Amino acid sequence: MPLKSSSIKKSLCSAIALCCMAAPVLAKETLPNVELTGGLLFQIIASEFALQRHDLGTAFQTYMQTARTTKDSRLAQRAFEIADAAHAFELAGEASKLWETLAPENENAQLANLLSQIRQGENSESLAKKAHKLIAESANQTEKLQRFQAIAIQAELGNWQPQEMLNFLRPLASLCKEQKESALTLAKLYRRTGNAELGEHYAKIAWQQLPDSSAALLEYADVLISKQPKESIRLLENFVLKHPKDYDAQLGLAKAYARTQNKKGVEKQIKVLDSFAQTLPDLAFTLASVCDNVGLTDETKRYLMMFERQAKDRKSFQDRLPRTYLSLGMIDYKQRHFGAAAEWFKQVDASSEFYPQARLFLAQSLAAEKRFKEALNVLDKTKVDERLQTEFLYKKAQILYEQGSIGPSYKAMKQALETDPDNATLLYQCAIVANELHRLSEAEKYLQDAINFHPNEADFYNTLGYLWVDNNVKLDQAQSLIEKALEMKPDNAAYLDSMGWLLFRKGQLAEAQKYLEKAVSLLKDKEILLHLAELYQVQGKTQKAMEILRPMLRENADDPVVNALMDRLHLRF
Repeated sequence: MPLKSSSIKKSLCSAIALCCMAAPVLAKETLPNVELTGGLLFQIIASEFALQRHDLGTAFQTYMQTARTTKDSRLAQRAFEIADAAHAFELAGEASKLWETLAPENENAQLANLLSQIRQGENSESLAKKAHKLIAESANQTEKLQRFQAIAIQAELGNWQPQEMLNFLRPLASLCKEQKESALTLAKLYRRTGNAELGEHYAKIAWQQLPDSSAALLEYADVLISKQPKESIRLLENFVLKHPKDYDAQLGLAKAYARTQNKKGVEKQIKVLDSFAQTLPDLAFTLASVCDNVGLTDETKRYLMMFERQAKDRKSFQDRLPRTYLSLGMIDYKQRHFGAAAEWFKQVDASSEFYPQARLFLAQSLAAEKRFKEALNVLDKTKVDERLQTEFLYKKAQILYEQGSIGPSYKAMKQALETDPDNATLLYQCAIVANELHRLSEAEKYLQDAINFHPNEADFYNTLGYLWVDNNVKLDQAQSLIEKALEMKPDNAAYLDSMGWLLFRKGQLAEAQKYLEKAVSLLKDKEILLHLAELYQVQGKTQKAMEILRPMLRENADDPVVNALMDRLHLRF
């Protein structure tokens, strides 16, 4: 008993069936003169029973063996259908080759073998000639378009390179005089190969000739969105008014709103699409991305969780779950729900490409809850390649620093630097921590290396200069470095503060005041304010100094830094 066609997930078979719908009745195929013996009948029946047991391998091999023995093309065709239904495309290719060998004049067999070869990534001049012949000899224009489209789809599924596809398909498209679907295919290919002008040309043709096709509209609207966003959205809005039930067009409009940062438009579209998303995991996943693009965080989270619930029971979507868990974790982390974030990060499977990133954020989430031991344990137990070693060591250093373990943090940071010696961030952080540990010479070396590796980074000049100023050494050298930083960024408050503090150290109080007051006008930073307060007090401007310090003490009467300054300056509140 043969399988019902509805029970087979067709791919190549479907393409062939579609291409032959408009074909005329072919001349009867010459079949081999083979007696239907009991043994042969038993093999055929046994194969069909194997299919019913979902033993596709046995059914396929039996049909192939029987086809070779009997030279009956129908059996090879059946073997091809079985392999194709199981998405065993290499076996389908083997069967289609045998089918065409046994029935060389059968166009279905020719097409099956052609599509199988294309699907497996084959590309040759002989294959191109065969494709050209099959399209050219089609019964009518409709069949030409159908065969062209089938070939294009299999090339896409066969992971051909865009330029390779374009070179293969362009001559075939010329056979389809009315173009239509072929124009749409060419539009996509030209855009993928970087030829925007021709991509736009064919997209416009496709849209003009297929005005009721959402696929053609979406391609053309996508072309326009960067050049004429209003026109693109106008076309989409008009289309959905005429075709309100066209799911693809409604989604396309949502994406267009997202690309133009039209939050209200996105909110309107998700209301239209929400009921579909309840049962369509792919749509829920896409809507999450759309909402994320316009900052609709709550909706993003809702659709990600909707997708996660649906995908658990559908194997074809489970490869997206790690990314989903990572995204959900990131949302909770940004909302400072660190415990919830950690639980999402834990669900990312170790086999996923997102696993290392999830482990980093898991450690960060645990550290945010002061669960430092757990955070460090996560990092230590995660095996990563050399490419990620730097990032993991740096994260370990950060967590140790937060924990108050400055020495171990410095050690981890130096280990990270050994894996990436010219890393600007690591050089900078190593310098800062070395200075905290009173290792001035080491801090100097890190900053000198940073300047050598990154001579256009103003922060490094300023930091080294300020380091010397703060330690009251090498003031002339410090001045030249800070001046260089200010040349690059003359209105940077931190650099102005550095220069003001340098001049204070040198006793040039009037000049120092100009720089520090300008710095404060740009940035009400605590350290800058304290520098200015100290300057005022040294100048005898006690009232001005207290105007700066008094609000700080009101906010925190026990502030150790402010109180230490007041004690040093002999000030009382």
